[in-house]
Amino acid sequence: MAIKLLINTLLFFTGIIMTYSGMVLQIGFHMGGPHGEKIVTNSQSTQYEQIRAIDPNQIVSGLNYHDWSSWHKYTIVVFSLLMIYHFYLHWKWYKVVITKHLISKNKEALGLSVLFLLVAITGLIPWFIDLTGGTINLRMLLIEIHDKITLLLVVFLLIHFVRRAKWFATAYTKFKKIY
Repeated sequence: MAIKLLINTLLFFTGIIMTYSGMVLQIGFHMGGPHGEKIVTNSQSTQYEQIRAIDPNQIVSGLNYHDWSSWHKYTIVVFSLLMIYHFYLHWKWYKVVITKHLISKNKEALGLSVLFLLVAITGLIPWFIDLTGGTINLRMLLIEIHDKITLLLVVFLLIHFVRRAKWFATAYTKFKKIY
């Protein structure tokens, strides 16, 4: 019980940081200014900033674009590792749901799992494209898809957490009594 509480609590807090930093990047930097000014340079990150008309010196809530992007990437790594462990902890549940054909009764949790994987894939591939020097057009397309489906994921995550708030309260109370 203690490890599940710890993992779920860390998922909650890293999820908040990841979501907040992603929203700051999206609203504070991506939505402002003119788009489409493409200046070709050697750096994909510079190309992305120029295509999206991002001012790397602009400050939002005390940090610039690169700082917010770093926070977002660091929390993505931590969140993803925690999610892998979370999936591992619930692997028996997934097996039972699939083998016993209980998919229709568990659409919400399975949909959340699939949505998380789509957001992770559309977020990580552009990162690897940038690191390997791939095409900027594919990177931009995947980032746009990532930005849109992430909004849906945030809604599903909120619902998921609210429905499990009682478990958090009970687990915390039991943990407090033990320690």
